[in-house]
Amino acid sequence: MRRGMHRRCPQCGEGRVFRGWLKMYDHCERCGLKYLANEGDLWAYLILIDRALFLFPLVVMIYFRINNPESPWTWVIAGALLLLFLYTLPHRNAISLGIDYRIRRKAGDLAEKETKANEPFDPWR
Repeated sequence: MRRGMHRRCPQCGEGRVFRGWLKMYDHCERCGLKYLANEGDLWAYLILIDRALFLFPLVVMIYFRINNPESPWTWVIAGALLLLFLYTLPHRNAISLGIDYRIRRKAGDLAEKETKANEPFDPWR
């Protein structure tokens, strides 16, 4: 997940994940890892992270009646949450990619040939 925070490949940590702000590469330029086997794999992780980081503080404010619509602090906090939401979007996507990679690695879904695409073929291995 640390590599995701830096928007780097979850396997090698060197290849970039994004081309620009949010356009994701298909595979790593260094190690050849295909980032998403199926489109939409990151949806569940991204929803979980979004709910935990941005909706939870708002629910706490409403539940404990900290929310006062006439107070300028309510608007400052809401604006800060919105800016954080937009600024951290690529980082959250890359973290979600790292979580997906870890789960695929543990489940054995990553084929050996897929992870080592740039290495020369060795018949004695």
